[in-house]
Amino acid sequence: MIEILNKEILVTAFKISPSKVNKGDYLIIQFELDSEKQVAFTGSEVLSHQLGRYKDKIPFHAKIIRQDKYFTFS
Repeated sequence: MIEILNKEILVTAFKISPSKVNKGDYLIIQFELDSEKQVAFTGSEVLSHQLGRYKDKIPFHAKIIRQDKYFTFS
């Protein structure tokens, strides 16, 4: 996730699944960066909630930034 911080990405899909390691869920984000398709995995609840709210807007451009102790789209 650190590699894509503060870079504009095109979010193309996502999936939220239950974690087998920790309590809670994990998020798989499918995106394009520099015209290359990639995926990122995270346990970020903030990103999960934001993607749930904006799933009808996909695909969309955004940056993932670190805000204090959490990641968020800007």
